[in-house]
Amino acid sequence: MVMNRWKYGAGAAALLVGFAVLAGTIRKTGPTAFDEAVGGWLTGLRSDGLTAFFKALSPLVSTTVFAILLVVFALLFAFVFKKRLEPLLLIVNLAVAFGLYRGLKGVFARPRPSADALIHASGFSFPSGNALMAASFYGLIAYLLYRLWKKSRPGLSWTMLVLGFALVLLIGVSRVYLGVHYATDILAGYALGGAWMLICAAIVNKRS
Repeated sequence: MVMNRWKYGAGAAALLVGFAVLAGTIRKTGPTAFDEAVGGWLTGLRSDGLTAFFKALSPLVSTTVFAILLVVFALLFAFVFKKRLEPLLLIVNLAVAFGLYRGLKGVFARPRPSADALIHASGFSFPSGNALMAASFYGLIAYLLYRLWKKSRPGLSWTMLVLGFALVLLIGVSRVYLGVHYATDILAGYALGGAWMLICAAIVNKRS
C-alpha cells in the first residue's frame, strides 16, 4: 500500500506541474493556437444530434446534481457499504474542488470564448470548473466503487472505472463543443481535479 500511495502522490504532483505549465501559457486576450485547432475541429463536428447529446450532459455538472449525488453516495457508503472514511472524503472532495475552481477563476480572469456558444455560461473561463469538479468528484466515486468491488466483482469494478473516465472525458469535450470553454481550460481543470482526486485516493489507501 505504501507503493500505491507513492504512485498516487507522484501522479498528483505530475498533474499539478501540468496545471502550472498550462497556467503559464494561456492567453487572457484570446485562444492559443492549440485552442483554435481543437475548438475548430470540435465545432466542425456540430450536428443536431451531437448538440442535443452534449447539452444533455450539462445538468450533470450543476450544483443541484452534485449536491444530490453527494448525499446519495455518502449515505450509500455509510449505511450500505458500512464505510466511515469514504462519506467524509466525498464531502471534503467536493467542497475543496468547488473552492479551488471558484478561487482560481478570479486569479486568472480569462474571458470565455466570445463567439459560437450554443449555451449560456457566466464567469471566467480558466480553469474549467466543470472539468475540475467532474475529474475530482466523479473520478473519486468511480475509484471508490472500483476499490470496493475489485476483489469480489472485478468486472464490475473495472466497468465503474471505465464509465467514470468516459463521463469525465465527455463532460470536458462538451464544454469545448458547446463553445463555452477553450481546450486549455478543460485540460487545466482535468489536471487540477485529477490531482485532488489522487490525493483523496491516497488518503483512502493510507487507512487500509
